[in-house]
Amino acid sequence: MLIHKQEIPEYMYPKNDFIFKRLFGYEGNEDITKHLVSNIIGEKIKTLEFKNPYLLRETKDDKEEILDIKASLNNNIQCDIEIQVGNKHDVEKRILNSWAKMYRQSIGRNKKYKNMKRTIVIFITMFDIDNLKNIEQYKTKWQIQEEKLKIKLTDVFEIDIIELSKAKRQLMQGTFEEPKDIKDWVTFLINPKELEESEMEEMSEEVKKAYELWQSLNLNQEERERAEERFMEIASTEDAIKYECKLARKKALKEGRKKGIEEGKNKKQKEIAKKLLKIGIDIDKIMEATGLNEEEIKKL
Repeated sequence: MLIHKQEIPEYMYPKNDFIFKRLFGYEGNEDITKHLVSNIIGEKIKTLEFKNPYLLRETKDDKEEILDIKASLNNNIQCDIEIQVGNKHDVEKRILNSWAKMYRQSIGRNKKYKNMKRTIVIFITMFDIDNLKNIEQYKTKWQIQEEKLKIKLTDVFEIDIIELSKAKRQLMQGTFEEPKDIKDWVTFLINPKELEESEMEEMSEEVKKAYELWQSLNLNQEERERAEERFMEIASTEDAIKYECKLARKKALKEGRKKGIEEGKNKKQKEIAKKLLKIGIDIDKIMEATGLNEEEIKKL
């Protein structure tokens, strides 16, 4: 079966959180979400049920938080799946905050600790996370364990981070060494157009279904506007960061040139002072003529 590709604008790519939620957080698409999550956390997911993505306010000053996708896995695991394109340089805190809120709220109304559920946050980024820039792995799993003994304290805490920016570099360099299903999912999330028609027959049914759903995604006018709006917000953020970097480079270059000019001027004045000293001109007059101080002239 060959899938004929249509020209789809970039704002419709799965890396747009609106489109991501439309594909992986939509009732009827549980099978593709189960397959994606299973490949990320390395566990067989038998059942998946979408839950209300709103996290309740814990205090009157607390701000309302909406998760991209919240789901119940295997009936007793709660999972948050997030995708983020723009780097706001605080993602580690945001991840921990989402996990903590979900875990605390799983205690239920009777406030029994035994009711608290294992909680997993899957965080997918299109950028290198600041604190992980020295790690080559694109996929990392974070848990609580003893520093020296490496013994896990509990299995209720888990954060799986996928840095697609690193995966993209590895794919381009030919160093991406993962099973085909994971490679296909990573490619789909980065840019579905990179999935070749000739390879479709070898893909899992879930990846093929996700691709077909993406190709035939039938959004109404309001949904398309929202998708485009989210894309523009992300693009604006990226453009703003690039602009700030450009200004910083320009300022550094200007300061470097200014410093170089001043150093060159000082050197020239010293050469003039040397010549004046040789013909016996008084130091006070040399100071007046060159702008050098007495100590600088005496060192000559």
